Amino acid sequence: MSPTPLAMDGIRVFDLTQGIAGPYSTMLMAAHGAEVIKVEPPGGDWIRHARNQIRGHAPAAIAVNVGKKSIQLDLKNADDLATAQSIARTCDVVVESYRPGVVERLGLGAAQLRADSPALIYCSVTGFGRDSRLCDRPVIDHIAQAYSGWMHINADESGAPQRTRNVVLADQITGLYAYQAIASALLRRFRFGTGGALEVTLAGSMAAFLAPRIISSALSDGKVGNAEFTAPTGDYPTRQGVLVVAVQKPADVQRLFAMLERADVLQDARFATPQARAQNADALRRELATILQDRTAAQWEEQLAPHGVMVCEARDIAQFMAAQRSDGVDVIETLDLPGVGPCPLVKVPGAPPWQGRRSAPRFPQVGEDLQHILDQLGRSPRPASAIATEHHNP
Repeated sequence: MSPTPLAMDGIRVFDLTQGIAGPYSTMLMAAHGAEVIKVEPPGGDWIRHARNQIRGHAPAAIAVNVGKKSIQLDLKNADDLATAQSIARTCDVVVESYRPGVVERLGLGAAQLRADSPALIYCSVTGFGRDSRLCDRPVIDHIAQAYSGWMHINADESGAPQRTRNVVLADQITGLYAYQAIASALLRRFRFGTGGALEVTLAGSMAAFLAPRIISSALSDGKVGNAEFTAPTGDYPTRQGVLVVAVQKPADVQRLFAMLERADVLQDARFATPQARAQNADALRRELATILQDRTAAQWEEQLAPHGVMVCEARDIAQFMAAQRSDGVDVIETLDLPGVGPCPLVKVPGAPPWQGRRSAPRFPQVGEDLQHILDQLGRSPRPASAIATEHHNP
């Protein structure tokens, strides 16, 4: 019995992106079965050289490029550029994240490639949009968080704007929106036979992500309140670890204190009604904080969560990885990636696991698939001596 085809089996993607946002979108396509051909400059995608190298690799590079093929081309070289143009014309989707005007100068722009193939789907990932006044500004995740208002939403207790640290929030959100835009365009192509040119921006993706807060700000003349749920929602230090408590409805508050065997707290006039609890939220949190000091966060979670109380220990990544395995949540699998070794890979939501595919997924070395792709085109490879070793961006 043949294996079930993946949703994007047979789709060929020409990946002209670097960093996180664009590569994340094309990795998602690979997770759903697409053949993704990643074009890397001499020296490789700059994200390969990011900090926090482990076993000689940047974890971020693995996360957003697993499952792809890699070809190394110097697009400033006429022969390599001709090779890139030839490969692009064999693909169903092209995704690029260059500065405005670069792909057009290279003959790899949307209008140029779609002139020969109207069914081609072409997606540009940009910071602010090609037609915006800010089109030439370089943008990274931190800038997108600052521009979009996210840093103010994520302010600390003093009200100082804070970026979300240690994850590239805007980049990954943009990658998700780019993937859904491409997938929708593919559906349109299969239904109606038409391709199209798309643009997905970091600014637009953050706006889409923040839509409820944007509406709230507009309807309240900019006076956006705290989006926190009902008091005493909050993060509470315990005897060991931090316990996150979340309540939405009055019944949740009643259940919380009943399970803590402290229903008497809600008999206090300051906490007896939702309105009173809202007015005296800080006092209620202090009461709860005192109660929660008696046990560890893990013990409170074990006691309360099975009874419908929304609590959870604030886990670190190692604790999360252990918990998802023991709890049967099962969102991470370990694969032996050539050149990397055993490596945990997150299962892409909605996509089948990486494990057990007809072609084992891998994290490609820079340019390792060039000869295979050239063989398919019937082209001779450039001599290795002609390829510069330094990294640059055209």
